[in-house]
Amino acid sequence: MSVVLGSYLKTTFACVLVVCLALLGVVLSVRSLPDAAAAVIAALGLIAAFCGAVLACAGLLVLDRYQRGVHGKRDLFLELNRTREPAAIKTAAPRRVSGLRRWLARRLLGHDLVVGDLVEVRSWAEIRATLDEQGCLEQLPFMPEMLAMCGRRAYVFRCAHRLFDYRKSRRMRHMDGAVLLVDAVCSGSAHGGCEASCHTLWKAAWLKRIEPAEAPASPDRPASVPDRAVLQFGTRAPRYACQLTQLHAASRPIGNWSAVNFLRPLISGNVAPAAFIVGWLTHLFNLLQHYRGGVSFPTFEEVMPMDRHSEEIHLQAGDRVTVRSSAQIRATLNDQLIHRGMGFEDDMLKHCGGQYCVQAEVRKLIDIVTGEMRTMKTPAYLLHDVNFSGERQLFNAQYEPLFWRSVWLQKVRSEEEGGNRPAPAAEITVVSPVVVHARAEHAEQPISRAG
Repeated sequence: MSVVLGSYLKTTFACVLVVCLALLGVVLSVRSLPDAAAAVIAALGLIAAFCGAVLACAGLLVLDRYQRGVHGKRDLFLELNRTREPAAIKTAAPRRVSGLRRWLARRLLGHDLVVGDLVEVRSWAEIRATLDEQGCLEQLPFMPEMLAMCGRRAYVFRCAHRLFDYRKSRRMRHMDGAVLLVDAVCSGSAHGGCEASCHTLWKAAWLKRIEPAEAPASPDRPASVPDRAVLQFGTRAPRYACQLTQLHAASRPIGNWSAVNFLRPLISGNVAPAAFIVGWLTHLFNLLQHYRGGVSFPTFEEVMPMDRHSEEIHLQAGDRVTVRSSAQIRATLNDQLIHRGMGFEDDMLKHCGGQYCVQAEVRKLIDIVTGEMRTMKTPAYLLHDVNFSGERQLFNAQYEPLFWRSVWLQKVRSEEEGGNRPAPAAEITVVSPVVVHARAEHAEQPISRAG
């Protein structure tokens, strides 16, 4: 039995034992103690039994997720949240959203848009009227690459109420009135050719909710858009400014635990209810493991001598690859979980053993701390439909692409390709500069994806 599995089983068994002992205490107190004392002890026992039962269920859930990974199945959270993936949102049948939910969205999110809504990007003239002289609305810049979307339609993909500030505080922050749109990414052409593929942020004031039957507006032609000079702020070397470098200024700290923070992912539709429950139960289990010194989920398997390898391979867009096992990947990392300046994130463990298609090679990234363009000596790769799920940060809405070193991947020979093929990548309209704390290798600093 592996150390990881043993830790999960030990914690789950301990929780079941707590439930049994708490219920036994309730029964004994009712039978043998005076009424007042029995009532107090019984109440405490029932509370302990309830907490133990919740944590025992969390342990069983984590054991199931662990076994799914061992058998090469898709992670449970990702599977249950499949309806929130771009392809599913675009093909879903229109649905009615209640007036109560719209009202709650206005109160909690700063707009009445929810995931799956069809919206039309307003004309450049309408958007320009909302911007200050640096091309920003509430400190969030409207970038030149986003002009191509003016007058076009898209589906709301995420409500950006919970974001991670990589630049300054390195904590979760809240942004009012902002969403992500399906496939709304840009080329990075106005920001030095940054090669990361992250979703751009759209203020609700730049969008209008429409019905599918409404006639579309005429898209603005970028070449004929007047008054574009306001968008040139932060588009010149040596220091670039983009939505992510300005994230701290455009957002505010998230308060302490509250029902509001708990409800926002559900009201917005960012997370399916079943995935929401799985995420929270796993979070509670990991808290318990932290306090008792156990192993959290997901984690690396123990490295064996046969897991050690160091070969880098060159990949091209369209290549089929298999993500290596967690033990093989761990063997390539140092004690800080970094390989040649790039960190490996916990969320990437969910994809170990999966087969994917290479989307692009990445060498140039904007360092969102300094705004400088960094060039990696060893390239990273993006994989189709492999993004940061946000689960570990209690449903971070940024949906960033994950960067992979080729040493973490194994190229699939044509005869090995099976039926588990990902759907073809959706058409990409725009790419925003990087959502990562990116640094070049020659600077001997890690490229960090999450806090």
